Amino acid sequence: MEEIIKRYGLWAVFFGTMIEGDLTLLLAGVLARAGWFSFEEAFAVGTAGGFVGDSITYWIGSRFRGKAHRMKFYLKAKPRIEKLMKRFGVLSVFIVKYVYGLRTASALFWGIAHFGKVRFLVLTLASCLAWAGILVGLGFTFATGVEKLIGDLKRVQIILLVVLVIILIVYFIGRFERTVIEEENDE
Repeated sequence: MEEIIKRYGLWAVFFGTMIEGDLTLLLAGVLARAGWFSFEEAFAVGTAGGFVGDSITYWIGSRFRGKAHRMKFYLKAKPRIEKLMKRFGVLSVFIVKYVYGLRTASALFWGIAHFGKVRFLVLTLASCLAWAGILVGLGFTFATGVEKLIGDLKRVQIILLVVLVIILIVYFIGRFERTVIEEENDE
C-alpha cells in the first residue's frame, strides 16, 4: 500500500483537486506531514489540479454557453455568484474557492459571461496558489493532532485511500446522472 500511495498519491491529489479540492488538499497536507510526499509537492500538484480544473470549466462555459447555461448546479449557484460579483468584483474569483458549491459553477459562470480569458487565468492561478497553500498547510499543521486522535496514521492508510476512491466514484456517478437527466430534460 505504501508503494501505491508513493507512486500514485500525487496523481490522486491532482485529479482529486480538479474534482473536490477542499478535502483533497487537506488530505494531501496530512499525507505530506506523514512523509508520503513533501509539502512542496502537495502544494504544487494541488495548485496545478485546481488551476486545470477551473480552466477546463471556464472553457466549457465559454465554448458551450447554451448548454452550460442550463446546467442545474450552475442555475442553483448563479444568484450567489452574481451577488459576490456585485459586492467584491474580480476578488470574487478568490472568495468562491472557500464557499461550498461555488468553485466549479463560478468558473462556468465566468466562461459564459465572457470574462476575459487572460484575466481569468491570472486570477484563478493566484487564487489556486492561495487556496492550495492554505488548505495543504492546514492539513499539514493539524496532521499531528489527527494522528493523536486516530493513532498511527500508517495504520489507517487503507481507509484514507478507500475514502478517496469512494469520493471519486460518488462524484462521477452523480455527474453522470446529472448529465443524463439534463439530456432527458432537453429532449
